[in-house]
Amino acid sequence: MTEEEMASWRRQQGARITYHHGRYWEEVIPGFYQPIHLMARLSAQEATRPTPLCWGFRAALHTDDTVVANGSVPVYLLTDVANYDLHILPQKRRTHVRKCHKMVTIVQLMSPALLQQQGYEVFCSSLQRTKHKNLLTKETYLAGLKDFSTNKHRLVLAGLIGDKLGGYIDGYAVNGTAYMVSGYYATEALPTSIVTGLTYEFVQICRRSGKIHEIVDGLHVRENSALDLPKTTMGFAVEYVPSKVWMNLIMKNLVRWRYPHKYYRLTGHD
Repeated sequence: MTEEEMASWRRQQGARITYHHGRYWEEVIPGFYQPIHLMARLSAQEATRPTPLCWGFRAALHTDDTVVANGSVPVYLLTDVANYDLHILPQKRRTHVRKCHKMVTIVQLMSPALLQQQGYEVFCSSLQRTKHKNLLTKETYLAGLKDFSTNKHRLVLAGLIGDKLGGYIDGYAVNGTAYMVSGYYATEALPTSIVTGLTYEFVQICRRSGKIHEIVDGLHVRENSALDLPKTTMGFAVEYVPSKVWMNLIMKNLVRWRYPHKYYRLTGHD
């Protein structure tokens, strides 16, 4: 989708969007903005304060303007999408992909029906194991599924073990960049290598489209180094994309002191 289409989608979801110098920006934290297309490489003229009311912003920079960079966006990034196939993966990963193909049926979801029926149990099982975000009530979870059927730009892949949902992954693409948003996997499904299989198939769909040149698998979580190996062995290296960052000095010092890891993800440095 285009940035304009994404802006419309995010507005429908309740996000606060600002249009500035030809780019759409989202308020991701109260008072802090970034382009809705995080990997859009903005020019130095575009990467400026999107609204006088903000206390901070960050934006990845075009290669011609990295001289003005004072930070970076730390992401897990796959750049060679066109040549992504089994042969580029380590032997252990190739084995995991083949194992998943034998034990799991991977399908693209075109409606929320399966997740309405079985998704919440997988969601809870995954978060009880990883604890990377708070659990939602079933009512809230189900309410959030309406976007699965209304957004034609969203890709949702599910892994079925027999007729039981073992896990699912979702993402979207903007102007040649795909973003893997979230993945939830039932604990009992992990021995099937479903995590590897769904990640691999997500990339393959992007590759076959012929329109995607890079895929982002989230921001670098330096405080959880256990994430690095699984992601890097699937081809997602930790990359520091040069960026322009500005913060009000008081807020900068507060975030840096109170939330050092979040500060790192916003700025790319300590």
